[in-house]
Amino acid sequence: MADCSVCGSRFASKMCYFCQKHTCTSCIMASDVTGSRRTTKCVTCERKGVTKISALAVVRRNKMVFGVLGGFWLFAIFPFPFLNLGGYPEDVLMSILQPVLIATAVMTIPFVFMMIAWQKRSPG
Repeated sequence: MADCSVCGSRFASKMCYFCQKHTCTSCIMASDVTGSRRTTKCVTCERKGVTKISALAVVRRNKMVFGVLGGFWLFAIFPFPFLNLGGYPEDVLMSILQPVLIATAVMTIPFVFMMIAWQKRSPG
């Protein structure tokens, strides 16, 4: 177990939703002691008046999603090196390119909806 970032206790069993630091149950705000895992707020964030997470925190929490989107984007913009790497001859590339671009567009639709649904404010 990690040490509490507020008081230094060895029993930091929860993590603050806003600052992502480990905290013990005595350093959590009273309204959040009920066990809500998504909105646990430490005393430090409450004193500072933090009500939303930063854009950097959103990026850190969703590194994998950005990596997959970046891979789809790279494959959609520069498909020829990937197709040549797959061993396809040059004359077949144009007949392969159209279904690849359609499939890439279809695969990115759920990620676009997910990015629209993201919230910077805390849930609940």
